[in-house]
Amino acid sequence: MLQVPIKRADDADKKAPIFEELAKRFEGVRQRAFDLFDKRGRELGHELEDWLKAERELFGRPTAELAEKDGVYEMQIALPGFESRDVEVTATPTEVIVHATTKEEKKTLKGTVLWTEFGYNNVSRCFELPNLIAVDKVTVNLENGILRINAPQTAKPKEARVAAA
Repeated sequence: MLQVPIKRADDADKKAPIFEELAKRFEGVRQRAFDLFDKRGRELGHELEDWLKAERELFGRPTAELAEKDGVYEMQIALPGFESRDVEVTATPTEVIVHATTKEEKKTLKGTVLWTEFGYNNVSRCFELPNLIAVDKVTVNLENGILRINAPQTAKPKEARVAAA
């Protein structure tokens, strides 16, 4: 079982590198969706279709599962071919973000490669959680191509009433 480092951030820390990376990627999706719209002759009525196609093209989206058991969110994300050094997990009180990147190229020993899908791989997944989590208690490990994240829930902060002066 390989340990994966966790970046812990509170909601005020939205300037972490993963957030900048995601902002760049969403800008790429926006541009690609516009290109699809433009290529079709700027015909209206296909905006959502263009956006979803652009997301599929630009965002690798690994399969995942989110479950809740005994006050702990349990996430499993399929990351075959990734090593723990390729994976970055960021935990905030309201979400867990997984980003994995590899630039490893597969070399063929025999024959001529006609085409390949091996090579650069960049995937992301964001889990918006229904309840707050204890960021300092989140654990992550990668085993047999499955990233497992456990995020214990925490009590919501109590509201303080202020008396009128």
